[in-house]
Amino acid sequence: MMKKSWTGLFVLMILALTAFQGCVIDDPDGDPTDAREKFLGQWKVTESCSRGNYIATIRADAGSDSQVLIENFGNPGPGYDDAVGTVAGNSITVGVQNIGEGWTVSGYGIYITGGGISWTYTLVINGYSETCSASFIP
Repeated sequence: MMKKSWTGLFVLMILALTAFQGCVIDDPDGDPTDAREKFLGQWKVTESCSRGNYIATIRADAGSDSQVLIENFGNPGPGYDDAVGTVAGNSITVGVQNIGEGWTVSGYGIYITGGGISWTYTLVINGYSETCSASFIP
């Protein structure tokens, strides 16, 4: 009888330890759990191309844990799709994509410590290509 009690207690302890093991969050640097978090929000954009100064908004893509949606990327104006970017660490990559009639975008952004994103990207507008640099400031 005593042997069964110890065996049952041992099994319960193993199950309890295993259950809690899956709940431990490994975050030694204090960084946000979601790498996208620092990129999210509304940004004031100043760029080198002829698109001028404008506002862009970055939102988390609910269907992914690494993608973001960038509204007004390159300042195409109302009615264009959001650009889709992928976040890895301190960078966002926007693969080549068509965001609307005659507009193709692609580029790369780096998060700057203290806030801001430094971008290099290409806009192809009705066949005309421009390589731009931009600063996104919170």
